[in-house]
Amino acid sequence: MLGPHKAPEKQDTNIHEVLERVRQLVEAESDGGIRVIRDYDPSIPDVLGDREQLIQAFLNVMRNAQQALGQDPPEDDEPTIVIRSRSMRQFTIGSHRYRLVSRVDIIDNGPGIPEDLRASIFLPMVSGRAQGSGLGLSIAQSILNHHNGLIECNSEPGRTEFSLFIPLEQAS
Repeated sequence: MLGPHKAPEKQDTNIHEVLERVRQLVEAESDGGIRVIRDYDPSIPDVLGDREQLIQAFLNVMRNAQQALGQDPPEDDEPTIVIRSRSMRQFTIGSHRYRLVSRVDIIDNGPGIPEDLRASIFLPMVSGRAQGSGLGLSIAQSILNHHNGLIECNSEPGRTEFSLFIPLEQAS
C-alpha cells in the first residue's frame, strides 16, 4: 500500500527527462498559477532507475509544493517552484559511500511545513492538509529507498526545500 508493488525495473534513465515529465504534469494541473524555474546541470549522467517509479516519487514531492502554494500563496511574491539538479561527489547514504550521486532540489516559496509536523512528514498518514492522505512523501521515500537513495527536507516560512539523492554508481 505504501509504495510500489513490484521491484524497480532499473535501466539507464535520464533524470532530466523524468523531471521534465513531472514539470509538465504540475504546470498543467496548476493551469499557469505557479511559475516553475528549471536549473539543471546537463552533465549529470543517467541514473540506474525505474523511470515510472522515479516520476511518481518526484511528482509526489512536487504536488505537495503545488498544493502548499495553492492553499497559502506567498503574499509578496509569485507562487514559484524551483527544480535544481546537481551532481555531488563522495556522498554517503546510509552506510554506503558513493563516488557520485544525483541531487535534485525541489524548492517552493510557500508557507513552509508547520514545526509540529516536520519530524513526522515521511510517516504514513501524516498530512498538513485536511484533504491530504499523508501517503505522498511516504511513497516517495519508499521509492527512493528502492533506488538506494535518500530524501531530506528543510523548511521555514517562505522556503521549503526537498533534496532527493540518487546514486549514479554502485557503493564504494
